[in-house]
Parts: sequence; C-alpha cells; structure tokens
Amino acid sequence: MKTEAKKKKISAALGNVLYPVAALGVVLAVWAIVSRATDNPILTPQADEIFSELGRVLSLEETWRAIGLTAGRVTGSFALSLLFALFLAAIGTVWRPLHRFLSPIVTVLQAAPTMAVILLAVAWLDNSEVPFLIGFLICFPLMYNACRTAIDGVDPDVIEMAKVYGVRPVDRLTGIYLPSVLPSVADGSRSAVSLCVKVVIAAEVLAQTADSIGVEMQRASAIFEIARLMAWTMVAIVMSFAFEGIVYGLKKLWEERRRWMPAK
Repeated sequence: MKTEAKKKKISAALGNVLYPVAALGVVLAVWAIVSRATDNPILTPQADEIFSELGRVLSLEETWRAIGLTAGRVTGSFALSLLFALFLAAIGTVWRPLHRFLSPIVTVLQAAPTMAVILLAVAWLDNSEVPFLIGFLICFPLMYNACRTAIDGVDPDVIEMAKVYGVRPVDRLTGIYLPSVLPSVADGSRSAVSLCVKVVIAAEVLAQTADSIGVEMQRASAIFEIARLMAWTMVAIVMSFAFEGIVYGLKKLWEERRRWMPAK
C-alpha cells in the first residue's frame, strides 16, 4: 500500500512538471512557426530575441522597482478586498439585513465593465491610486461571494451542537468556522489574485502609473518594440503564477498545521 501511494505521489509530481513543460514547448513551437511564416521580425520576433530582451529587461534596476511596486499594488488591493469581504460576510451572517444591502452593490460591481471603472477612476484619482482602487473593486465582489458561500457551507448542526455544549464563541471561530471556511476561501483567492494582477496592470497602462509594469508595457507598445512588450508580458505572467503559488502554499501550510495540531 505504501509503495502504491509513493508511486502515485511520484507520478503526480512528474505530471505537475512535465505537462507545463510540454505546454510551454508547444507554445514556443507554434510561435516559431508563425514567426518564420510571417517573416516579419518587428511584428513577430523569434523566441530567442524575446528571451534575449527579457534578459536585458531583468538586468535593469528600474525593472525590479517596477515589479516591486506593481506587486505591492496587487498585494495591497487584494489583501484589503479579502479583509473587507471576510469581515462583511461574517457580519452579514449574523445580521442578515447587511447581506441584503450589500447584494445589489456586489452585483453592480460584478456587472460594471472594467474599462469603464478604470476610466472613471483615472478621471477622479491620482495616477498612482487608480490601480489600487481597481484591484480592490474587481476582487471584492469575488471574495465576498466566496466568503459568503464558505460561511453558509458550515454545517449548522455542528454550530448548534457547539452552542448546546457551551463552546465559547472564540473556540467556535477557531475550531469550526476557520477550518471550514479558509480552504474554500483560499481556492477562490487563487483565481481572484490572478485576475487582480491583470486588472492592476491594465489600470497602470491606462492611468500611466509611473514605475509600473503597465507603463513599461505601454512604452514598449508605443515605440513598437514587440520583443520588449513580450518580455514584459512574460514578467506579468510569472507574477500571476507567483501570487497563485503563494496562496496555494499558504493553504497547504494551514492544512499541514491543522493536521499536526493536537486535538483539544
């Protein structure tokens, strides 16, 4: 049994590595074919040119400043949206009128075109504030719905039993709600944080936010440096994967901690 389990783990680990590598290989092969077919190095530069430009971009000090500041905007806007969503969803569970009040607001935020929201924010706010606000407004509805669904999914019989046996509210929170809610919220956070990266960078492009990935992309596009634009796109993709990986890692860390935590 142990040998079978070990084989399955090894197979899963290999799959996690081989499939992404194979997918990347296919993408690079298709790009190479398209590049040779068009025979236009300005519009479709070769893959080696793109990677060479990526190396030049990453060697610049201002690149890392732009990456750091964009990552900071993503982290701040996403963290704030998550905190607000958890707090309001928890309060709405206790006091239902709050949920009824927030539901149409959340629906409007979800339905509003992202581009229109960005343009309004550009008109009202400083360029450096626009990406932060957009990240928050886009992520908050997603996280609020995820938190609401996770809290509503807690077994009411278990909660009622805890009340009957006089379990303290703090112990109910740490022993029942958090173990039930956090894994589901973490799963929702992975897609939300990836979306946050995209909309923050899009807002940086339109707001012309200084020292940002978005403005570097816009500059590369303005002077038709496609290889440089692709290099910055790769940076953005890696950042998105990194944020998803952090959320996944935090979830696994929580699960491991729960597994080894002594029962009370």
